[in-house]
Amino acid sequence: MFPIEKGKLSTLNNFDLVRILAAIQVVFTHALEHLRIENNAIRFINRNFLQYFPGVPVFFLVSGFLIFWSFDRNQNEVRKFYRNRFLRLYPALWVCLLVAAVLLVLDYPFEKTQLLFSGDFSKWFLAQATFFQFYTPDSLRFWGVGAPNGSLWTITVELQFYMLVPILFYFFKRLGKYWKTGLFALITISLGCNIFIDTLNDESMLRKLGGVFILPYLYYFLCGILIYKYWDRIRSFFEGKFLYWFIAYFIFYSVFGVYFEFNISSYWVSSPLKLLADILLMSLTVSFAFTKISLSHTLLRGNDISYGVYIYHMLVVNYFVQHQYIKEVKYFFFAYLLTLISGFLSWIFVEKRIMTLKKKTS
Repeated sequence: MFPIEKGKLSTLNNFDLVRILAAIQVVFTHALEHLRIENNAIRFINRNFLQYFPGVPVFFLVSGFLIFWSFDRNQNEVRKFYRNRFLRLYPALWVCLLVAAVLLVLDYPFEKTQLLFSGDFSKWFLAQATFFQFYTPDSLRFWGVGAPNGSLWTITVELQFYMLVPILFYFFKRLGKYWKTGLFALITISLGCNIFIDTLNDESMLRKLGGVFILPYLYYFLCGILIYKYWDRIRSFFEGKFLYWFIAYFIFYSVFGVYFEFNISSYWVSSPLKLLADILLMSLTVSFAFTKISLSHTLLRGNDISYGVYIYHMLVVNYFVQHQYIKEVKYFFFAYLLTLISGFLSWIFVEKRIMTLKKKTS
C-alpha cells in the first residue's frame, strides 16, 4: 500500500479503472440488447454477473466523490472549476457529434441536403452540442435503434451535477455543524423522487422528463460526497478490502437477484433490497478504487479512455443496427472492438491534448 496522509486522499487510486469497467458494462448491455445477440454464454454472463454491476450508477457515485473532492481542493476558484469541467466534457463531445452528424447524413434514405438544412436537424445538433443531449426529433429516428446517440442522456444529468457542486458546497458550509442533516435530507428527497418516478407509466411526460432530471439520480452523487466527507472515519473499512466487499455483494445478488429473481439491478429503488444492493455496490466500488492502488496506473498507464468509449458506443451499435450487422456473435465483438478503438482515438487526439492545453494555460 502507498502511504496516505491523514486528512488527505491519495491521488494514486483506481478510479480510472473503475470508470472504464463501468463503461465496458454499459457497452456490453447495449450491444447485447440492440444487436439481438442470442448466444447463451454471453447472455449467461450478463444475466448472472454483469447486470448487477450497472455502469451508470457507478459513474454517478464516482462523480460525487471525485468532483466534490476536486472542488474542495479549489473552492476559491469557481471559474477554474467550471472551465476544467467544460474542457473535460465538451471538446470530445463535439467531435463525437460531428461523427454522428456525418453518419446520419450518409445513411439518410432521401436527398442529403434535405436533412442537412432541415429545422429538426439543426435543433438536434444544437441540443446535442449544449445541454439537451436527450433530445431526438422524430425525423431522425430512422437511424439505428431510434436515437442517434441515446445514451448521452447521462451527460445532461452530469452537467446538472457539475452546476450543483458549488451550490452544495456553500450550502453545507452555511449549515455548519448541521451539514450532515442537510445532506441526509437531500438524499431522502432524492430517494423519494426516484421511487415516485418509478411508479409512473413509461410513456408519461413526467416519467420521461424525470428520467433526465438530476433529482432521482442525485442520491448516488450525494452518497459519493458522503463517503468523501467521512473518509477519515471509514477508510479502514474500504482500503485493501475489495475481496471482502466483492464476496458480500456476490452472495447478496446471487441469492436475491439470481435465485429469488428480485429486481435489484435497475436505476430505480423499487424495494429495500434494491437500496441495500446499491449500498453494497457503492461500497464495493470505493473499495476497489483503494485496493492495490497502483493497479490502474499499471494497466492503463494514465490513458483514461472511459469517456470516449461511453460517448461513441451507441454510434457504433446504431451503425451496426442500421446496416443489419446483428444477431451473429462476431458483430458483438466487432462492435466492442470498434468502440474501444474509438475511445482510444478520442483520448489520444482530443481529450489528452485538451488536458495538456488546460495544464499549460492554468
